[in-house]
Amino acid sequence: MKKAMVMAVGLVLLTAAVAWAEWLTDFRDIYEKDGIDPAVVEALRQGAGPEQIMENGLQLEGLNPQNLVKAMYCAGIRGDDIRAAGQQHGITDLVIVAGYKKSVEECGDRVVDTQAYTPVATAVSFAGPPAPGGGISVSPASF
Repeated sequence: MKKAMVMAVGLVLLTAAVAWAEWLTDFRDIYEKDGIDPAVVEALRQGAGPEQIMENGLQLEGLNPQNLVKAMYCAGIRGDDIRAAGQQHGITDLVIVAGYKKSVEECGDRVVDTQAYTPVATAVSFAGPPAPGGGISVSPASF
């Protein structure tokens, strides 16, 4: 009984390892053939998470991290997940913001986080105090 249980667990782990290796192999092959955008989409389809995609994408020779971030946004990964994965692997907020902006330019409607990195408004306002009477316009003829 114990032996059967150990063999079953071993089989599950072996199957998971093969599946893991398959998405990673496909990820690299698709990147070399078609670029990073379709590679990220396929990795997501095969069950890879943002952290795994970030980690393995950063190891691809010649890939600019900004383009990896852009591809992740274009594939529909949430901005919070991209930022967390980036921070875990030393990607600065500057690179993430640049990748986001590039994704909006290139992917438009496909980008999930349309407000991902909108800066907080801290501009000085030159508006004066509200007009007397709550802003209602009064002309001398109405008296």
